[in-house]
Amino acid sequence: MSTLPQMSSPANVRTLLLPYALGLIIAMTIVQVVIAATGGEVTILAGILTAVVALGIAVWLWRNRRVLKRVRFGVVIAHVIAFVTVSTSYNLHAIVRLMAAGAVDKSASDIAQAALGGSWFGVTIVMSALWGFGLLIHLVGAVLGRGWED
Repeated sequence: MSTLPQMSSPANVRTLLLPYALGLIIAMTIVQVVIAATGGEVTILAGILTAVVALGIAVWLWRNRRVLKRVRFGVVIAHVIAFVTVSTSYNLHAIVRLMAAGAVDKSASDIAQAALGGSWFGVTIVMSALWGFGLLIHLVGAVLGRGWED
């Protein structure tokens, strides 16, 4: 009888991360449609919907952590997908609002207020900067760990 150590099977990255990415894209599209349909401002409803998406990300990471740890840079790639999807959805929506404000006969200060004023400042500038800083720390840590997170 042989007692060879059992090798863990490699994870299929495509079947693991592609549905995750597509699910996030769909979820954030729904959030942005709701924001547009409710007046175009980031309200408590948008915050709650984004928190639901964040909770979904956390649950997905928790349920798939063992498989992700068998993928080199797997956890950090999931983090990057979440960051890019959420931040880009808000930033693209802000760009559309900015272009729409510029298409209407408005002054430069009105356009600047539409771009960065009010509720959009937090989700475009602040969220991207703070989350991006956390992602940078995670990326450096993953590189230092040679792609493996224990």
